[in-house]
Amino acid sequence: MIAGFAVIAITLSHAAALEGAIAEVRNLAQPGAFAIESLSPSGASFERQGRIEQQTSAGWETVFDEFYLVKNCGAVATLPACVALAPGAVLRPVPWTGYTCYGQCPRPCKGNVYRPPGTFRLVLTACGEGVRVVGAPFFMGSRAKQ
Repeated sequence: MIAGFAVIAITLSHAAALEGAIAEVRNLAQPGAFAIESLSPSGASFERQGRIEQQTSAGWETVFDEFYLVKNCGAVATLPACVALAPGAVLRPVPWTGYTCYGQCPRPCKGNVYRPPGTFRLVLTACGEGVRVVGAPFFMGSRAKQ
């Protein structure tokens, strides 16, 4: 009986969380690829870059903090501080490949490290509100040998 109440409470709290959500991050078939959909009737606005976190024994740790909300890397230079999504709009940004420097849009760095295998998630922050939208965890395996 107590277990049944726990399931109902978890279901209700999950439904309440979705009801107030401004957006949803869906994992696509390719690990590191996402669809970000505005759920708010007034749309949603996010900081221009999110971050990829990896699940560790100590909790979730940021491993890539330059995940730009762009459809192509050529747009990074002109990306505004806040990226707005109209009500119901879906953004499919350039996927994360698992690397720390060339993980999405190439950038100069001293060491390009492949972070997987492991469990990861995308975290976005709403502009002006500090509200976080956290994507579902996804697994990314070892890179293919070349």
